[in-house]
Amino acid sequence: MKKLNFPIIHVIGLPGAGKTTLAAKLGRKLNLPIYSIGDYRSRLPMTAIGEVDAWVALFHSLSRRGWKNCILETTGLNFREEFLKTALPLSQMITIKLEASRKTLHKRIQLKKKSEQGREWFFSKYLPDKFVFVNRFYKKFAHIPADYCIHTDRRTKFEVFQLALKEINNYWRRQ
Repeated sequence: MKKLNFPIIHVIGLPGAGKTTLAAKLGRKLNLPIYSIGDYRSRLPMTAIGEVDAWVALFHSLSRRGWKNCILETTGLNFREEFLKTALPLSQMITIKLEASRKTLHKRIQLKKKSEQGREWFFSKYLPDKFVFVNRFYKKFAHIPADYCIHTDRRTKFEVFQLALKEINNYWRRQ
């Protein structure tokens, strides 16, 4: 793929949908850095102020990149992400939504190491692990809009990557 000026490629999904895997593959293929809110959260206190500071730090990093040429990995459920969708021009960010059945998400979470099933970003006593997170937000996530939606239930990691890359290429053809 020739060197292009990419918008922010925003990969969203519930835990177990394949966000981290897809972001890593796209990052390598397109030679783009990956920004994950989870990485920022893990460096700050597990408090409401720590949460705000994590988002401010993430936005600062995106700003230093000129709000382009990077991959952003989040669940898509945080209202702070609405700021990006509202503030940036339409061509400045494309959102790829990864969906899977609740059963598949639970199965994939179960396969993760115990330490990854309820990582540091769960600072609420009401969200102690990713299983609870999926159960609580599964229906809400279904209503989140995206530019492209990929169902990952019956697809390999490579198939998901190929579909995402195809959609990114289609995006560039329309520009």
